[in-house]
Amino acid sequence: MWRTVWGVVMVVSLGFALTPSEKFDKGMNYLLGSGIAQDKHKALQYLSEAADEGSCEAEYNLALMYYRGDGVDQNITKALQYLESSAKAGYAKAVQNVGRVYMQRYEFDKAIPWLKRNAHGGDAQAYYLLAEIYVAKGDKHTAKKYAKEAIEKGDVDAKILWQQEGLAAY
Repeated sequence: MWRTVWGVVMVVSLGFALTPSEKFDKGMNYLLGSGIAQDKHKALQYLSEAADEGSCEAEYNLALMYYRGDGVDQNITKALQYLESSAKAGYAKAVQNVGRVYMQRYEFDKAIPWLKRNAHGGDAQAYYLLAEIYVAKGDKHTAKKYAKEAIEKGDVDAKILWQQEGLAAY
């Protein structure tokens, strides 16, 4: 008899398990207070579960929470772990931002590959940020190359960098 009851309980409980997508949605609803009372602790719980089950979108949103200190202690290192994992899985928003966060931390060697990826995708600001990095590294020849691309794509900051650093001479 117990075997039969246990089998029924297992079948019923399996039918109510949330998918990673459902956990993500529930986590975002708690995070934003969308349709339910805002509860960042529950948001963290559901988003973490979804991330553990492979949701790169959940990883990205966890990265934002840790980056901002939104409902958790601010932890840029943890934010970068989630952000890079999401980016490696191909989540576009993460790909777009991971290089920028590494740059903010002056981790240029980690920022460069991500920024190059964005730049090759047409991101004018990524070209500008690469120019900034190469100026900081003292490589004005490479900085000029990236600043020129950024300027051609309409980045105003790149024009200022070009003038301030005298990149035309390189």
